[in-house]
Amino acid sequence: MRRGWVHLIPFVVFGTLLAACGANRQAEQVFTATMEVTVAQDTPTQPPTLTASPTVTSTATPEPTATPTQAPRISVSENTNCREGPAVNYLFQGVLEVGDSAEVLARGSEPDYWYIVNPQKPGEGCWLWGEYGQVEGDVEALPVYTPQPSPTPAVGFEVSVKSFESCGSTFYVVFGVKNNGGTRLWSGYVKVENTDTHEVLYNSPERHPFAELVQPVCPPGHGNELWPGETRYIHAPLSSVISGDNALGTITLCDADWEGGTCVTQYSYFQLP
Repeated sequence: MRRGWVHLIPFVVFGTLLAACGANRQAEQVFTATMEVTVAQDTPTQPPTLTASPTVTSTATPEPTATPTQAPRISVSENTNCREGPAVNYLFQGVLEVGDSAEVLARGSEPDYWYIVNPQKPGEGCWLWGEYGQVEGDVEALPVYTPQPSPTPAVGFEVSVKSFESCGSTFYVVFGVKNNGGTRLWSGYVKVENTDTHEVLYNSPERHPFAELVQPVCPPGHGNELWPGETRYIHAPLSSVISGDNALGTITLCDADWEGGTCVTQYSYFQLP
């Protein structure tokens, strides 16, 4: 009997171990299932996809476009001086020549004068006498300008040698004179000297010194007025000419007759031909 229990002991122990293993396996299965459930519960739920609503763009009503008005322009039938003011005693500023035109900026309070874009200086304006002018465009909308006061008269001019001319046996040097002052020039005095030999080639008062043209000089025509802005010519006959010598022209011009009033002197150096 004892011996039989001895033989049964291994089987009992083995059975117990099997039972324990089975219990552990069941426990593992339960634990695994529980972990799987827990993991499944911790997984975040994906948010629903949102569909964007279409954006409505408002269309602005376009404003009507104004038709640009072309500024009036003026042209002339004769070359016309443009000045600082609407009168001949204002300083010369430029010339509107035949075939050209300029924009009109304003009407003058003085009749027959227009304030225009300076033909020689587009960034500035000047006054043009309308005697020879033709205006194209609407001038009713233009402003009316009142000119600045008339400038204080001042005598001034520029002089340069324009050419050398002959009339028979007489040889002339022709000076170009431009009045850039504020008053007319009336009379004067002209002297020409050979500076190499100090010989005086011409020396004479000039009551009517101004010729309108360089030619003709047989004899040259003369006038007695040179207005501001104008250019005319003085013909001086020379007593002798030594080719290549240096010479000096001394020109004195005055704003009254017989070298009266205010006088100004200018000089012109040149070489004898």
